[in-house]
Amino acid sequence: MEMTRAAALVEREAGRLAAALRPEALAVVVPGCPGWTVADLARHTGGVHRWARAALATAPDGAPGEELPGPQDDDAVPAWFAEGADELVVALASTSPAAPCWTFAAAEAPATAAFWARRQVHETALHRWDAESALSAAGLSAAPDPAAWVEDDVAADGVAEVADVMLPRQVRLGRTPALPGALALESASGCSVIGRGAEPVAELTGSAPTLLLLLWGRTTLDAELASGRLALAGSREAADHLLSGALTP
Repeated sequence: MEMTRAAALVEREAGRLAAALRPEALAVVVPGCPGWTVADLARHTGGVHRWARAALATAPDGAPGEELPGPQDDDAVPAWFAEGADELVVALASTSPAAPCWTFAAAEAPATAAFWARRQVHETALHRWDAESALSAAGLSAAPDPAAWVEDDVAADGVAEVADVMLPRQVRLGRTPALPGALALESASGCSVIGRGAEPVAELTGSAPTLLLLLWGRTTLDAELASGRLALAGSREAADHLLSGALTP
């Protein structure tokens, strides 16, 4: 993803997440992140933003340290979150995508700043969805549209990131076994395949934003087939099995 666009997307998504950090919302539970409140969600995302900024300045064979914890006081979280987001946006906008840096991609993948541009767009957008969904569930705002909560091409890149980066990492770390078959995920902006196999055993078609929510566990296949936002061709049993593992952290 081009760095200028990535920086602009992170700035926009972080701004929308920041707008959700209203005093009455900080203690609201987040359905997409069990055990977290909206304040906890912002602490996590703000810590990841700072960690990513440190990674951009770390050599490929170095280590950026641990994710920084946020302030314990909920009331201090909004300003702390905004500060970290602003610093990350500046770092992304001022860094060449080819600049070498530490990443958690596979050893054979390029260790460059482009990795963090892509990762932080999807990290920030997904957690903005989480915050807005939490406020909606609490009756504090309207619900985001599962089929159009982010641009289709951005979501399609997020689906590709799960297939190319996140799922392989989950397998490398022993968090989930290698998938025994292949599942095709097709939208108007492209097609990605998770798992392995010469031919997919099933294919899901629909909006890329909905597919991305499914892969990150923010919705279910039952719900999306029933809504008509996704359509399935091939084996439902195989699709359920392939989606049942820990595809993402």
